[in-house]
Amino acid sequence: MTREGVVTGYENRSFRPENAINRAEFTKILMSVLYPEVYIDDCIENLPESEDLVVPQFAFPDVAHSAWFAKSICAAWSNGIVSGYPNGRFHPEEGVNFVEAAKMLSLGFGLTGIELPNLGRDNVLWYTPYVEFLAAQRAIPVSIEALDQPINRGEMAEMIYRLKDLPLMPEPIKVKGKSAEQVIYPVDWKEYRDHDYNLVFEYSNVWPEPHVLPRGSYDGRSPYIASEWTAYFGPKVTEDCMGEGSCIKRDMWIDGYRVEDSSAILDAVENDLYFIELEEETIINRMPALILLEEVDKCIDKRAFLFGKSWVYALNVKCAGQDDKLYNLFDQLVQTIKEIEGKVPEHRN
Repeated sequence: MTREGVVTGYENRSFRPENAINRAEFTKILMSVLYPEVYIDDCIENLPESEDLVVPQFAFPDVAHSAWFAKSICAAWSNGIVSGYPNGRFHPEEGVNFVEAAKMLSLGFGLTGIELPNLGRDNVLWYTPYVEFLAAQRAIPVSIEALDQPINRGEMAEMIYRLKDLPLMPEPIKVKGKSAEQVIYPVDWKEYRDHDYNLVFEYSNVWPEPHVLPRGSYDGRSPYIASEWTAYFGPKVTEDCMGEGSCIKRDMWIDGYRVEDSSAILDAVENDLYFIELEEETIINRMPALILLEEVDKCIDKRAFLFGKSWVYALNVKCAGQDDKLYNLFDQLVQTIKEIEGKVPEHRN
């Protein structure tokens, strides 16, 4: 953990594993494992400014924005990993007991996607699922002898060490305050699975059911070859539908290319035949990925190529390169795309 820069010792080179750890220290270390440093550093600055929020902004009276731990607590709060106490405070100086740590670790590492409901103060077993999640990963130190036992620096290091190599789940929907309209008309996410194309992704529950065409098409976007299939989804019908009957095309879609097309895709991005700006090379759900902007007609689309074992998946959101809401929605959608591990489709054998 020290070699990876997650924890540090004291000036005399001791680690003092038996020392207690407080909520601020624990949150800062956990966030450094889960999120890039630049994301944490920009968290407070990127909080939206609005005066009509029903759910209040990140504002604990005992967490000054200038405090050394404030940015980490902001990142944890924004992702639903911490919520503070009923009195509205965070109590950064207080110790962390085992069940509190189990909850933060379970939420942070995606062992559960959301905070599980607490059925009131009489429900003393609210912590049971979180403890069971850690037990299933063999991440409970043998020194833990009581559920309310305060954890020390050594136990903190061991729990994070045992979880740190888990493939992280898609990050939760950001909290960052809610308007009255968002509270009255909540939006949830549904999962779509297609075993024919080894594809899993999530979409809004207020959108129509995704529609998959077994034959793709060339639509003027790189890599300038026809895809093998296309999954259309999203709220808005595209303006370029042709033919009779109801239009299934949407302003969001996922194209599937053969893995043999990988070189053609990389060449198209590298040679920049049209306007292409490569934003990022990264890993998404264990798949190498390229995030780019591409000018098509009057739009700047945001796109992602995810290089899986069975297919190359290409997420496209029309005009997301010039629309802040679509731009942020793209970042959320791409994190939900996964490849189903299993049998390769028959036509690929």
